[in-house]
This record gives sequence, structure tokens and C-alpha cells, in this order.
Amino acid sequence: AIMVPMATGEAAPNLAGITLVAGKAILFFVLVTFIGGWIFPASTGFMKKIPLLGKFDLIRLLSMGEGEYTTLTIVTLAVVVGIIAHKFGFHPAVGAYMAGLIIKKEYFEFHEHKQKNFYDQTKLIIDNVAFCWIGPVFFITLGTRLIFEVDIFMSILPEVVMLTGGLFVGQIMSATLAARYTGNFDWPASWMIGFGMLGRAELAFVVMDIAYVQHQILTTQAFYTLMFTAFWLNVSVPLSIR
Repeated sequence: AIMVPMATGEAAPNLAGITLVAGKAILFFVLVTFIGGWIFPASTGFMKKIPLLGKFDLIRLLSMGEGEYTTLTIVTLAVVVGIIAHKFGFHPAVGAYMAGLIIKKEYFEFHEHKQKNFYDQTKLIIDNVAFCWIGPVFFITLGTRLIFEVDIFMSILPEVVMLTGGLFVGQIMSATLAARYTGNFDWPASWMIGFGMLGRAELAFVVMDIAYVQHQILTTQAFYTLMFTAFWLNVSVPLSIR
């Protein structure tokens, strides 16, 4: 959120520019925290005492029309928070990512008489759209930037091996120790969590798209190094868990 505006020239690389973009980032995350902590569960906290606003909460929106608009509501929320992030000068994906973090599973517990799990139903539809419809378009578009040349591959091979190995060890150890000593999981479960955290998510590829495709900040060698590293880390998840 802070580095991308500076690297793309949207924020000046001086003290005033850095202070401004850092302040906007802090303000954005405070706003998201306020939405997730008080606006979404408005009817259960101190917000319920506020006229009109106290009657608004996310569960009321999701349960409209017997839950028929649950998926539409979730997508709309992601888009709205993405637009807010864009207005703050960040990539919309940052906003959509944050929206996903503040939506709780409990918000989908309504209309029990229909004997339908609205959370699982919405997740199934969203996953289908993300992984089968829209997501592949993004990855294919980014993938068209890859031209497999032996010279480039050989020149970055040492960096790919070092970066992949370093992230492999560092990610597993950090996630495993966090699961063991913060989450109080036993050692086998902690190791499994460590292996599961190896994969690089969509946001990593969004940042590479911004830095290489849109603004040409990364060199070709750096782009290839990050792409191959992300590839091998993602491949290592099912293999290590297996």
C-alpha cells in the first residue's frame, strides 16, 4: 500500500510524500477496522444506540430476500472497499483483500428454516467465479508476458534456487512456530500449517503485474525470478502436505 504509489510515481519520494502516503495507508486500515469492528456488527455493539445506523448491519443485508442476494451483496462489498482503496491511491485488490478479512462466517447464520448453509453456497459461487471465470483471464494475461528463453532462465537460476530455498525454510518455520506457540496447535498440526502457508496468493501476482506489466519497474530478470519462485512455492504446497 505504501511502496506501490511511491514506485509508480503517484507519491513523491521525499519526506512529505512518504508521510502523506503512509498517513493515507494508516487512515485506510483504520477505516476498514472501523467497518469490520463496528459497522458490520452494528446491531450487537454500541452502534445499536445510534438512530438509523444502529439498525444497519451486514447480517441484515445478507439475509435480504430470503438470502437470495447473499452472493451479490458480498461481491458488492468487495467492489466498494476496492473502490475506497483506489480512492486512497492503492490498488483495488488491496481493498478487496481487506474486505474478505473482515467478513465473518457468523454473518451467514440466518433463515435456519430453509435448512441451507448460505456460507457454503456463497463460497462455492465465489470460488467458481474466481477460479474458473475471472481468475484464469488475469493469469493468462500475465502469463502472456512470459517468453521462455533458455538464456534468461539460466541467468536467473541461482537467484531462483536461493530465493525459493530461503522462502521455503523461512515461511515454514515462521508459520509453524506461530501456530505452535500462538495458536497452541500440536507439532504435527503446526508443521501442516507451515507447509500450507508456502503458497503465494493472488495479491503477489497482482503486485508483479503492477510492477512489471503496467509500470515496468521490475527488470525482466527480476520478474522471471519472482514468477519462477512463486511457481515452485505453489507446487511445493500439495507435495509437502502429501
